Amino acid sequence: MMLIRVAAACVLAGAVLSAQEASFPPELDQLNALAGDETKLVEAVRQFDVLQQGLIEWDREIASEAAKTGDRDEVQRREEAVGARVELLGKAYETLLAHYPRNARALNYYGEYLCDQKGEMAGALSMWKKSIAEDPKLSLPHNNLGIYYTHVGEYSRGLAAYKKAIELEPDNADFKFNLAQVYLINRPQVKEEYKWDDARLYKEAMKLSKEAADLRPTDYELAQDYAVNFFAATQIGVEADWNKAALAWQNARARATQLDQVFYTWLNEARARLFQGENEKAAVCLQEALKMDPNNAVAKQLLEKAKAGQKTG
Repeated sequence: MMLIRVAAACVLAGAVLSAQEASFPPELDQLNALAGDETKLVEAVRQFDVLQQGLIEWDREIASEAAKTGDRDEVQRREEAVGARVELLGKAYETLLAHYPRNARALNYYGEYLCDQKGEMAGALSMWKKSIAEDPKLSLPHNNLGIYYTHVGEYSRGLAAYKKAIELEPDNADFKFNLAQVYLINRPQVKEEYKWDDARLYKEAMKLSKEAADLRPTDYELAQDYAVNFFAATQIGVEADWNKAALAWQNARARATQLDQVFYTWLNEARARLFQGENEKAAVCLQEALKMDPNNAVAKQLLEKAKAGQKTG
């Protein structure tokens, strides 16, 4: 969960299948063979969930494109496909919880399903709290509560939940990414909660952002996010280390897998060099960017600034 999507609905008494009825639908018959192994069954349903999420996203993208061309029949087909996938996924989790109603991971994942696919806020919140009650050391529901509470403006609870998630799983890059984003996006509320000034807030956010990027040495998105966050200093009104920013863009470039990503890193390394007054190095970066996109107006404009000796990003 990299951005705040909240929901809920719950497994109340009678809302899930009884143990006697706990047989997976025909489409998921292969899961019935795993019913006696709690760990394997939870993992299998989770894998099915991840697969369906990708397919749901794909169906929605196709529906969106079809809507642009006026293909209403295709839009309807894709919407029906999404509905069927969401319904089947719900049945999978309900059956899983009929078998293992106290499994903390299953409760957490069902909460995420209710949040992301059903938009049912109360139930998702209930599931995450039940998950924690079953296993207080499971980090995932704490992170989800952090997302939920900060989204609804309960920053004290949300920040505490994020901190708990990181305490329980300090090597989870997603948790640190999430909290860094909260620090930078919700600056007034975070400053009030911790009694920090702008410099302290920026320092703590950058620390989390770097740790997230370092935890996944090949992840371009996390490296890019860390590099981008240096530019937040200009909005916050604090001093950034522009040499570190330039190095961060070099690191992101080393992780890039697409040409547009490489272009983006050259362009933004140049910006960092310009902020530091390293105009010659900025010009080199911009020339590399223009080799990839000779007509890019932003790169041309920045190159003019670099050649003119202007110290600006």
